[in-house]
Amino acid sequence: MTLSFCIQKRSRKLVKLKIGSGIDLGWCTGSIYLPMLKILVLESVEFCAGYKLKMLLPACPALEELEMYDVKGLDSNETVSSASLKNLIIKSSLVSSGSFSFDTPRLVYLGYSDFIPEDYPLANLQNLSEARINISLTDDQVERARFPNEYDDEYDDAVRLVNMAKLMSGIRNVQTLCFNSTTLEVLSLCCESMPVFNNLKVLVFYSGQSRWQAVPVLLKNCPHLETLCITGLLHVVTETCGDVCDCIPREDKGRSITSCPVKRIEIEGFIGTMRETTMISHFLEYFPCLEELLITVEGNCPRQFDVPEATDFRAQMLELYYKSLSCNVKLHGCESLLRKLTAQ
Repeated sequence: MTLSFCIQKRSRKLVKLKIGSGIDLGWCTGSIYLPMLKILVLESVEFCAGYKLKMLLPACPALEELEMYDVKGLDSNETVSSASLKNLIIKSSLVSSGSFSFDTPRLVYLGYSDFIPEDYPLANLQNLSEARINISLTDDQVERARFPNEYDDEYDDAVRLVNMAKLMSGIRNVQTLCFNSTTLEVLSLCCESMPVFNNLKVLVFYSGQSRWQAVPVLLKNCPHLETLCITGLLHVVTETCGDVCDCIPREDKGRSITSCPVKRIEIEGFIGTMRETTMISHFLEYFPCLEELLITVEGNCPRQFDVPEATDFRAQMLELYYKSLSCNVKLHGCESLLRKLTAQ
């Protein structure tokens, strides 16, 4: 189905348009003109050879929100170029050989989910306030990210991974930055070219089975960070783990966070392991400006809390956190553990 089939005539009153079925971006140039359109939502988008966004966006001169889901068929560079666009969501579903560029100087919000592209030729996002970046990798690319020295430097995936720094540079003015565990993995290869996020106030990331090599650099390059949100403290332990966590014994323990201005830390998905407990203690000891620590237990009460000895130990540790003079510690979630804590 072509877009021109869905919109058979020019509309000068249409403000919001959502097309829920499969769309290919092939149509006759000049067949669409939507001067009042502010919101455009396209689900299941397929790019066709010879047809690009540069043919669609000029037909929507007032467009402020563009959402494209299940994007596929991107086999060349595609530029999102709009002087009016404020909110942009792109979610790709397949590995492609093409790349998205962004020429959106007024964009405020970017939600971008994609397999690691070949490059980011242009990232004009100077007014961006919030970015949610979710990068996906193939299994081979994950191996390339974790063991870069075992591959040829000219290997295509190596170039793709390092080029992530270009997108980071483009979004360096954001105030809120969120990304998934795979993005954190990719950023481990971009530490030397990581930009300074002077405006960043809130940093959110999902840990999963990623490495934390990039976390110290991120915190160092966010001189005005106020809130740090982490989903899942458990991560892959390596020799390059950094000192934000305490996984590797080191003389300069906690060095990268002793100058971090973070005032609030939120921990989601706490499951009650010893590693998590000691990491929380590490945070309380080394984040000098920390005023509030919020811990949310994962789902129902985890099995770890059902072991009496383990529950006693964690209850004692968390009770110490509650007594912290410099930080207000709050625990949400597991009711049985909360009752145990309040009963002591």
